[in-house]
Amino acid sequence: MIEDITTENNEYINRGKTYQIALFPFNNAATNTYFTLMLFITYYGGYYLSGGFIGGILSAAAMGALTVVLSTLVTGMRIFDGITDPFIGALIDKTNSKLGKFRPYMIFGNLLLAISVIAMFFLIRPIELSWLRWVLFVVCYVVYVFGYTAQTSVTKAGQTCITNDPKQRSQFVVWNMIGMIGSIVLVNMIGNGLLPMFVEPLDIANDFGAQYNPEFYNILVPICIGLSMLYTGLAVFAIWKKDVPENWGIDKETKSAKLRDFISVLKHNNQIRWLVFSAGANKLASTIATSSAVAVLIYGIMMGSYNGLYIPMYVASFLFMGILFVVGAKLAGKKGQKRAVTQFTVIAFLFYIGIVILLLMWNQDDLNFNLSLLHWRNDGSIYIATNLFTLAWIVMFGLGYGAYNLGSEMVIPMIADCTDYETYRTGNYIPGMMGTLFSLIDKFVSSFATLLLSVFIVGFIPALNGKLPSTGIVISDYTGVLPSALITFALIPMVSWVITLISMRFYKLNGNKLREIQAVNAIRKKAISLGMPKEKAMATWTTIGQVPKEFINEYETIIEEKTEKQSMIDKLYNKIWGKHEAINEDPASNVIEIPKEYLSQVKVS
Repeated sequence: MIEDITTENNEYINRGKTYQIALFPFNNAATNTYFTLMLFITYYGGYYLSGGFIGGILSAAAMGALTVVLSTLVTGMRIFDGITDPFIGALIDKTNSKLGKFRPYMIFGNLLLAISVIAMFFLIRPIELSWLRWVLFVVCYVVYVFGYTAQTSVTKAGQTCITNDPKQRSQFVVWNMIGMIGSIVLVNMIGNGLLPMFVEPLDIANDFGAQYNPEFYNILVPICIGLSMLYTGLAVFAIWKKDVPENWGIDKETKSAKLRDFISVLKHNNQIRWLVFSAGANKLASTIATSSAVAVLIYGIMMGSYNGLYIPMYVASFLFMGILFVVGAKLAGKKGQKRAVTQFTVIAFLFYIGIVILLLMWNQDDLNFNLSLLHWRNDGSIYIATNLFTLAWIVMFGLGYGAYNLGSEMVIPMIADCTDYETYRTGNYIPGMMGTLFSLIDKFVSSFATLLLSVFIVGFIPALNGKLPSTGIVISDYTGVLPSALITFALIPMVSWVITLISMRFYKLNGNKLREIQAVNAIRKKAISLGMPKEKAMATWTTIGQVPKEFINEYETIIEEKTEKQSMIDKLYNKIWGKHEAINEDPASNVIEIPKEYLSQVKVS
């Protein structure tokens, strides 16, 4: 059960209401809905942009070449997407409108996404000139990029004004999970699970499954647009009362960011650098491993029962995930988000060793070493038949997938921590810059997902005839299937987790460091509001020892933790990852009060 996160009161801590904490993450769900929809673009574009629906079926060689071309184009557009981030971030940081700093970008961004997707999937399709379809597709994708960047930037930046309480921020991850179920999971289940059951393959003889049928997109695209608009409305409602100058940093100064500021932040803010390094690798791995192509490869081609496995497996995994997310949020609230990311990444790695072993045991000719769950009788009725191999897979995949998703989702509130660290370090409140700086690296790395899918699936499996796998495909030649599955489903994620664990060794924003940052920022903000020059406030308070108790969030908790007996897990964690976390000064041990000359200026009513 999620704990009450609004009971503690401290006038110097900005806390959000429960509904604000719960609903704002749906901004992430709104953009993830479109992100998941666009994972089908290789199917759609490879056929409709080529003119296949007018000129007939392409040869295997031509289709393979076209798949690589389109993958390269999407990769290039993702890189362009990342390049636009700094400009959007700079605009956010200098925005101070009647609608606030963040709401305009949420609303305008979502409208651009809807317009671009409608044009991309419906308005371009009937055009007979192939070159014109390609040109207009690129134009629409550029519009999509600006809309996507505008709205996703707020996901990272906007949370800073809703709350600066680390315990509350850790709760974002639980609601992010619910949003993820309503976006990534729901769209994947509709697109990869339900629609292939009801939409006929376009040309099964030539391996063009349901994902190539125009009816598939006539259903899926409107659903995605409607869901995204609903989620955006919920998020705008959540941030409405918080998107005001009083919640923007330690003063009301509006920062106008320039390119050199981005370079300076990357150079001097080590924490955001380690975070983006870790998250970029995770995003690339997650995008590949959870793609529709890999799902069809594992459950359709390898195991031979896509419809009977895909939805049940992901439903089971999200039951595990729900438990892990609640446990992880509580761990993050008590010991910091870094601890939660590190601990659950280790858990994911261990369970995916089990996934690798199971994949190596797979034998297409032996039912005992194939996944088996839902089956259909000739009369259409469903029955369940399973085996030990399947039960082991459910446990390994459920716990491993749940743990690594927790680590990935925990990164979002950690961006807010890095933003507060930048305010602590320089006095500047630049959430737009910090969020888009993160997105730039994240998108640059993850932009290679589509290209790598083409390399490791199309390039490894000759029987696919140059196409990514789609539902309904049946092959008899399994050459390259096992290594392709191992790499895309398990090994790439495992390499990314090693990168995460190395990065977290040098990332120092643990629970106590964040309490110090919030305490120092709080007294600086109070002093500046009383008339102290910002530069003087920055120089006066730099450590938690100099801050009076009333400005310190959870003062008693910090004192208790210093004498708390460490568990074996605590000792192991501290030995490997706690080296850079120590705060040598006790809170309020060397207090510097706000000078009386500023307190005397306060008018008593």
